[in-house]
Amino acid sequence: MKIGEKIKQIADSKAVSAQELAKRIRRSRQAVYDMYNDRVSVSVDLLSDVAKALKVPVTDFLIDNPDAYYDMIPSVIPIREVLKHMKLVHEHAKIGEAMIHLRIFRTEDGMYIMESYFRELKQKLTNDEIEKFDLQIKESYKVCTEDSKK
Repeated sequence: MKIGEKIKQIADSKAVSAQELAKRIRRSRQAVYDMYNDRVSVSVDLLSDVAKALKVPVTDFLIDNPDAYYDMIPSVIPIREVLKHMKLVHEHAKIGEAMIHLRIFRTEDGMYIMESYFRELKQKLTNDEIEKFDLQIKESYKVCTEDSKK
């Protein structure tokens, strides 16, 4: 899928018209249509503006299935490290912060490292949401520890 098609698909899924997107990114409606139809090159800066306007990570435009990115994490990082990171995310959620960026990189000696950045939520999570997340982490940990014993 081309980048313009992906932008249009995401805008449509969020019920954001071309006119509204144009307003949010400070461009003309025609410029948005040109982008949708791949008649113009989309710079990194413009793509970043579009991502902010649609409230999605930039990677959503670059990966056909953004969830596939997260599916590959356990295959490159030991599951214990993934669980530690999930607990970190949980601790931030409790104080009203959300993970806005996850970066995975490989060091020169072949180790994979996860880094994330957090930002305050506009609306804090409810206690029920935090408890549900806590249960999911505990269930994941249980499954992972059972798998590691096999």
